[in-house]
Amino acid sequence: MQARIAEFSRDKGNAGAKTEDNVKGKGERIEVFADIRENPMIADMLLDLGAAVTERQMGVGDFLVSDRLVIERKTVSDFESSIIDGRLFDQAMRMEPYEIPILILEGEKRIERVHENAFRGALVALVVDFGIQVLYADNAEETARLIYALAKREQIGERRPIRLLDKRKAHTLEHQQLRVLESFPTIGPVMAKKLLERFKILGAVFGADIKDLEKILGKAKASKFTSLVNAKRSEE
Repeated sequence: MQARIAEFSRDKGNAGAKTEDNVKGKGERIEVFADIRENPMIADMLLDLGAAVTERQMGVGDFLVSDRLVIERKTVSDFESSIIDGRLFDQAMRMEPYEIPILILEGEKRIERVHENAFRGALVALVVDFGIQVLYADNAEETARLIYALAKREQIGERRPIRLLDKRKAHTLEHQQLRVLESFPTIGPVMAKKLLERFKILGAVFGADIKDLEKILGKAKASKFTSLVNAKRSEE
């Protein structure tokens, strides 16, 4: 277990590597941090492309290529699973410390376990609510090439260093308030954000008139929300 969480590097050396692709300057090679739990094929492909890959357990994203660009990779099947179990928006929230968060959606777009509207709505929420850019890849090889291209652009074109940011920065007061609202069965990330924008503080949300809540939640959800907020604990 100890070996799995320790940071270690993988490097195939310079054999067969193209200098113009791999060198950042003064012998430095393009670097990629990869989550140790990710598909090892992609790390191997990045090595073949000439990147120096450091594998470690990352708290945010699956791949990091600079101090501002983090990448989450999901197959279509995993994307569906993350919608069903609620992981998707929690992972999206954790990416917020980075200026450029990117999702690579990999594989054939065969939606099997969620409704197309839910799939499409989740993508829209990632873009609009979390500012995450979505790129598409047909397979793992194309994913590796996209990651390498992004790393090359950041480290050579923009001269950006590769650096992990403190994941705890994502847990701001606003994020904590949103999570409180999201804990209600009728409230998702989008609705929680709208409620907080409208009422500013949690106390105002909980004390709001049902008519005001209906404007955001609709009648059924507003009714259930107020019932939960105002329900008394049953005495046993």
